[in-house]
Amino acid sequence: MPQRHPSIDLVAHPHEPHMRRAPGESPREVGLPPLQEQLPTEWTSAAPQATERAKKPISDWVAWLVALAVLLFLATFGFQAMTWALRGGWHWLWMAVGLPVFGIFSVTSVTMVVGRLRERRRIRVALANMSLERGEGFRVGEPLTLRLRATVAAAAHDGERTVAPQRIVMRLMRRSLRGEAKGGGALVDECCDEAVAHREDAREGRLLYACELCASPAPAAGAADAADAADAADAVQWSVELHDPAVAGGAPFLVASLRRLPAR
Repeated sequence: MPQRHPSIDLVAHPHEPHMRRAPGESPREVGLPPLQEQLPTEWTSAAPQATERAKKPISDWVAWLVALAVLLFLATFGFQAMTWALRGGWHWLWMAVGLPVFGIFSVTSVTMVVGRLRERRRIRVALANMSLERGEGFRVGEPLTLRLRATVAAAAHDGERTVAPQRIVMRLMRRSLRGEAKGGGALVDECCDEAVAHREDAREGRLLYACELCASPAPAAGAADAADAADAADAVQWSVELHDPAVAGGAPFLVASLRRLPAR
């Protein structure tokens, strides 16, 4: 079941020339700039990549052991040649053969063993073929079901394994125009709800991340504030943001706009 973590985050944007309005001018007359959607089909996590021991097939281990045995045999031969040189006389000629052979193949054998023991592969968290299902729209005060369908991205490099994230954070965002006493305006992004969608395995190798978000209705306004409330509703943009929980405070990797439906 998805875990819900409601939170409120306000982010005020600097004043922009086209956002200035004269005293008495309504937000409907000013309007909001178009929402910049981000709907990528592929995504790779920006978090530091973990590593793991790579599993090797038996045939690979057999080939590695044969190569190591050959190297050890040559290193042993070089060492034996140096012992022959200790007999003196013309046997010292064996030193010219044994010393380089022993040095080269003994160092190669040690390097081969150490490299095998330290061999690891990176784990890349990435998705491909992403598709967000958000329905025709949403109503304030009613749950909105979101479904992200995707597949695990293919490995980009050798010695790398690609996995899907265990969970994705989804946020319901509201962008509004807040007026000031001097007639200015500022764009404010507010997180109305937040939920964690866990990975579910679907058919044919596809993955599903699903959760529900809900925006709490504002307190009922009086008759004198009805006109202002109507203007404020037109000066609001709703969207959904998807975040990587492994990157604290990171930018969303997917932003999709929402259409607000009239209340029932």
